[in-house]
Amino acid sequence: MKKRILLNNLFAGLLLVAMSSCKDKYVSTSPKMGPVTEAVFASGSIEPVDAYILTSLSDGFIVKAYVTENDLVHDGQVLFKLDNKQQHVQVNLAETNLQYAKINAASNAPNLQQIKAQIDAAKAKLYTDSVTLGRYQHLYETNSVSKQDYDNARLNYQSSLSSYRAQLASYRAAADKAQQDYQTSQLQVQNAEAGNQYYNLTAIGSGRVYQIFKKEGELVRKGDQVAQLGNPDSIVVKLDVDEGSIDKIKLGQQVLVELNTQKNKTYEARISKIYPHFNDNTQSYKVEAKFVEDVPGIIAGTQLQANIITNRKDNAMLIPHSYMLKDNKVLKKNGNKVDTTGIQTGIVSDEWVEVLSGLTVNDKIVKQR
Repeated sequence: MKKRILLNNLFAGLLLVAMSSCKDKYVSTSPKMGPVTEAVFASGSIEPVDAYILTSLSDGFIVKAYVTENDLVHDGQVLFKLDNKQQHVQVNLAETNLQYAKINAASNAPNLQQIKAQIDAAKAKLYTDSVTLGRYQHLYETNSVSKQDYDNARLNYQSSLSSYRAQLASYRAAADKAQQDYQTSQLQVQNAEAGNQYYNLTAIGSGRVYQIFKKEGELVRKGDQVAQLGNPDSIVVKLDVDEGSIDKIKLGQQVLVELNTQKNKTYEARISKIYPHFNDNTQSYKVEAKFVEDVPGIIAGTQLQANIITNRKDNAMLIPHSYMLKDNKVLKKNGNKVDTTGIQTGIVSDEWVEVLSGLTVNDKIVKQR
């Protein structure tokens, strides 16, 4: 009898040790009802609306910068001037060629005057040969000269006529070429002068100068970026969203923005545009948002972090995210046993997971310490 009591006491002791060991192995909790928010994290920057990059169309040194960052500018305003000495040489050369072309195209041009003198001489000879031919024709009809003499007179006349016509054609060709050269020279002057505009970098529409990439004295190559300008009255939040989250993004969703220049302060924005293409460089999709209210003193190019609110419930059954296992499973306590149970989840936040089915608020779930 005494031995049985000792065995019972030993079993009870082992049970207490086992229960104590189990108790130390797990911590438990129960689902609770409360609000939950799902958000997609995105990084980005502040950009002006309709921003554009002012690009150089020629090579040269910046000899004058007429603006600084944050200046307001109007359409056509000259912002930067490049050294255009070489272009001035081209303009002067074209203007010199134009002057010569104008002289050669005038009615009293030496070349045309020379051809006119040849025309007058050919015309005079044609008149003489015409008179001679008429006289020889009359003599031939009266048998006063031979047929050969008459034929010679007729050939001389025809030769003079051909020479006269050739001189007229030569004059027209020379005059036409002179006019063509004159018009070509005019176009060359216009093109050379038009080339000067490439050395003056001007604003396209009204806007604000947000960034300047080149300073006075720096060399600019054709195609180099010189400055960034944009609409001074509006800015947007440009965000990079990863491809795994882009399907959750919708127009009008709330965006909570934290600027890197103003830590621990949040501004509200709304999704205004979703770009339909994937950016291979950033491995993300581009999304735009607009601030709900004006943000004073904001600077274009400011880096930021944002949370895009994609879903929200005020009263959902929630369990801590740390209690979740793989494949939407949890450890559920059934009496003294712990079983693996599958659940259907809804909204998932950093801390909480919404439970749609598989648990009740009275269930106990556990996790290892």
